[in-house]
Parts: sequence; C-alpha cells; structure tokens
Amino acid sequence: MIDPAPHVNPSPATSSLASGGDEDARLQEFGYTQKLDRSVGRLASFAIGFSTISATTAVFTGFGAGYLNAGSPFIWTLFLAIPVFLLWTLIAADIAAKLPLAGYAYQWTSRLNGPGFGWFTGISALIGWVSGMTSLGYIFAGYLGSVFGWALTQPGQILIAVGVVLVCVSINAYRVRLATFINNVGVGLEIVVTVGVTLIVAIIVFAIPNNAQPFSSLFQGQSPDDATPYLLAWLAASLGPFFGLVGVEAVADVAEETKNARRVIPRTMFYAFATSCVIEFLMYLVYTLAIKDASAVAGSSTPIEEIISQQLGPVFARIVVAVALTNILVCLLANVLVGTRLLYSMSRDNMMPFSKALRHVAPKRKTPSTAVITLGIVSVLLLLSALVSPQAFNYFLGIATLAFFTTYVLQTIGLLIAAARGAIPAPEPGTFDLGRARVPLLVLALIVFVAVEVALLFLPAFAGNGFVFGGIVVLAALWYLVVVRRRLTTGNAGPRYAQQHPDEETH
Repeated sequence: MIDPAPHVNPSPATSSLASGGDEDARLQEFGYTQKLDRSVGRLASFAIGFSTISATTAVFTGFGAGYLNAGSPFIWTLFLAIPVFLLWTLIAADIAAKLPLAGYAYQWTSRLNGPGFGWFTGISALIGWVSGMTSLGYIFAGYLGSVFGWALTQPGQILIAVGVVLVCVSINAYRVRLATFINNVGVGLEIVVTVGVTLIVAIIVFAIPNNAQPFSSLFQGQSPDDATPYLLAWLAASLGPFFGLVGVEAVADVAEETKNARRVIPRTMFYAFATSCVIEFLMYLVYTLAIKDASAVAGSSTPIEEIISQQLGPVFARIVVAVALTNILVCLLANVLVGTRLLYSMSRDNMMPFSKALRHVAPKRKTPSTAVITLGIVSVLLLLSALVSPQAFNYFLGIATLAFFTTYVLQTIGLLIAAARGAIPAPEPGTFDLGRARVPLLVLALIVFVAVEVALLFLPAFAGNGFVFGGIVVLAALWYLVVVRRRLTTGNAGPRYAQQHPDEETH
C-alpha cells in the first residue's frame, strides 16, 4: 500500500510562496485550483471543531450506556479518553500546519506515503464520518420525540432521523457560509444555555441537603450482569467518552475554506479540545451526582432529561432538552460538512467511484454539492437498513469509533515512516511544530491507538462491530485492487491528477 516514491509536492518551506503568499496561491503549490469558499475565520473554525466534538452531544449520547455498564464510576473513563485524544491533537495540529488540505485523512498519508496508503486511511475516516452522522440523526430523533411526548417506535424514530439528515444535507449543499452561521449560533447556545443549566442543577444539588448522591458513589459501581468482570464493564462504559472526543481534528477537513489555515487550524484544534474536555467532565460529574432515582435513570431512553426532571421538574427538563437538540443538530451539521470535504478531496484525485460527479463544485455557491448529497443518501440508506434489521443501528456508534481509531493507527504508522524518510515538510515560521518531540510522540501514540483498537475489536460489549467494519474494508480493498491501483499506475488518479488533468475538472 505504500508507494516507493510518495507524491509530495514542493514543500511550503522551500517554495517562494512559503511565507507571505495567500492561501489560494499556496493551494496551487499542491496542484489544486481554489474553488471552495474560503470564508471560515477563527471563530467559525473554533465552532466547527467544538461542535464536531460537542460536549453536550457526547453527554446526551454517552451517559446512558456508560451508567448502565458501570454505574457512577463510568465518568472517570473520560480520563482514559483525554490523554489519548491529546496525543492525536498534537499530531494532527503538527501536520495540519504543513499540509492544509481538505480531506486530511486521505491527503496526509497520500502526500507523505503514497496514494495507495492514502486510499485506506481516507476510506476508514469516511466510514467514521458516515456512521457518526447516521448515529447523530437517530439520537436527535429520539430526543425530539421525548420533547413532544411522542411514543416513538423504531421505524418512527428512523424516519424522523432521515428527515433530520436531509435537512442538514440541504443546508450544507446550499452554502458553507449558511452552515457555519448556523453552527456558530448553535455553539453559542451550547456554551451559554446548556452549560448554564448544568450550573443551575449543580447549585440546587449541592445547596439542598440530601439532594444529591454522595461523592463516594463515584467510586462504587457494579457490572450489568454477574458474568462480566467489573473492569471489562468499566472499559466498555468508556465508549461514550471516547466517541464524544472523536473528531477533534475535524477542522482540518475545511482547511481549504479557512483563512490563514496553517496558523488558525492548530490553535482552534487545541481550543476546541480543551473547552470540550472541561465542559464534558463537569456535565458528567453534575448529572451523575444529581441522580435521585437510579432505577428511573437506568430505565430511561433519555437519562439526562430524567435527571433534570428529578431536580427541576418535567417542564424545565423538556425546555433544556429542546435547547440541547440544537447542539446535536449542529454537531450533525458539522459532521456532514467535514465528511463531505473528505469525499470531495478523494474524488478530486479520482480515487472514488463516479469521481467526476463527486468533485463537482457549484460555481456560484462554491460548495461540493454532489458530494454533500451523495453522503446524505448513504446515511439515509444506513438508517433505512435498521428498518430491515433492528440491530443495524447498534453497530453505527461502535463502527464510527472503530473507523476513526483505524484512521489514527494508519496515519500514525504513515507519519512514522515519513519521519524516518525525512519526508515531513519543514514548518513555516510562526506555525505549530512538534520538532524533536514528533517521533517519540508518534511511537507512544501508536502503542496507545493500537491498544484502543484492540479493545474496540475484542471487548465483549463491542462484539460484532469488527466483522461489520471488516466487511466494509474488504469491499474498499476490492475497489482499490480492481480499479484504483490501475488508475494510479496509468497516472489517472492520485495527488497529481488534478494538476495533470485540468480539463477533467468540472466547473
């Protein structure tokens, strides 16, 4: 999969445009013409990163599974996730500052290790984004039903989820400026309203005697059944916190739409990651201690709403959930945004089926509309598959996390090889750079990422995810062997394709 001569275009460090040239001219160095709308500033970049992680969405989606698996101590699994994702944030920020290209998961390894390797990292990340947005649509539908008091059947929830996905796809297909504006508003609501409500709950819980679980309960848990050792149950409970921090590097996917991308993107990655970690832990802590009736929470499909209802009443709880729905919605919106940029980027290099259509950019709106709509259709088909097989949805969340960690493992291996070859570009002055710490961090990260990958494959709670994910990867490998490899051999695909075939680009 690793080409003997990776296609690395002139390094920004050695180009005459390395310092002072505008981002569009720098993109030309990599062989691409600027077509997307470069309108994303610092605030919007932070908002994309923050909403893709989305602390509120993480808590609303992960709390139930965590609490059911391990009880109150599940909140400490977040401190397993934080150092893991800090490693990845450092690595991603380092490379994003050097290769600020849409479709980072494909582009980084494609440029440094060859397009064959890039194909597999890109397709793994694409599986992660599609599974993630599908999961978010389903979760949104469940909470929407709760707000309106609907007794949703699974088919009903799936059909609402389809509608939500189509709305987010339509917004993204129209224009990135609209998507980022809505995203900015949603992030503002999340920080002000959702966090504000959490603080109100905290005040009530701690101000009224005997109104909270004792702090000691955070260290007293039990397995959901006698057959499961508690350590395994506790590790299984970490899926929610791990899924909650997936996508910390997502802002790199909109590098070609970000102003001053080499400097802005690494900073907003760190800001979004740090803010999300603090908010997520505080929410887990407050809502866990605020539980009055543990059995009611364990039996609820919307545990956070149940906890707020126990403390502040059902009316207030529904209002809070209604606001939280906007957070889940913008998280889904951001997932669609970054996922489609990956699909567009791979199609621009002629790596995908129907690449010519998928790399089309609407000239007035400057949006890869076909890629957006296609990703939406795939997500809708996945949702509809759960109508045929009810357990299909159970795989989406696990597969999303598994796919992203597969991407992290492949990226880390590729970067270690590139570092050994001296292929990683030198940094521009004033941009983030790991320097001598790069190789030790990559080695440590590879050990950690492989450990998480093994857990996601072999822990009993995740049984089956690996087979489904493996089946998808086999199909991707067949496409590579039958089509992509031939295209690469004949020069009809890869990082140089757009530069060498300008007449093939659609306008």
